[in-house]
Amino acid sequence: MWTKHPWIGAAAVLTLLAGAPLTAAQAAQTTPANPLAAVKGLKCSFPILTSATWESGEPTPQVKKGGLLSFQLTEIDTQESTANVVGLSSMGHIVAQLSGWNLHFLDIRPTGSLTITTVFAQESREKKLKAVHTRTDYLPVSIPGFVAKPDVFQYYGECEVVQ
Repeated sequence: MWTKHPWIGAAAVLTLLAGAPLTAAQAAQTTPANPLAAVKGLKCSFPILTSATWESGEPTPQVKKGGLLSFQLTEIDTQESTANVVGLSSMGHIVAQLSGWNLHFLDIRPTGSLTITTVFAQESREKKLKAVHTRTDYLPVSIPGFVAKPDVFQYYGECEVVQ
């Protein structure tokens, strides 16, 4: 049993060493409140981009600096899992999901495109939170001289809380 699930053994040892387990009230006192739960608006900017294309069947990544993707997330309601995005080509109502110390925004369009923005509850610098924005899309188009390829992009940057 120990070899199949070594984490069970580690958890048992930690429990024995720590004494009695924490009550719910004690755990609440030692765990700080997640600041992302109260966020109502974010202004995001992403100066670094990684894209990928498939060459001879192999994905080939490219890192680009200098371009800036920026947009706002407004009317964020983590209880209702809703938000709006402003400043992207696909603006409108999206899903907002608070999970652990991350706030995820999900936008799936009828065309098949998917964007996910994740804001982490960790500052990159004063009053700015680390964030990642991913966009994928594919529309099979083939005309003489052109064959569409999947679009795959991941942006790295930060978001500032705005209310």
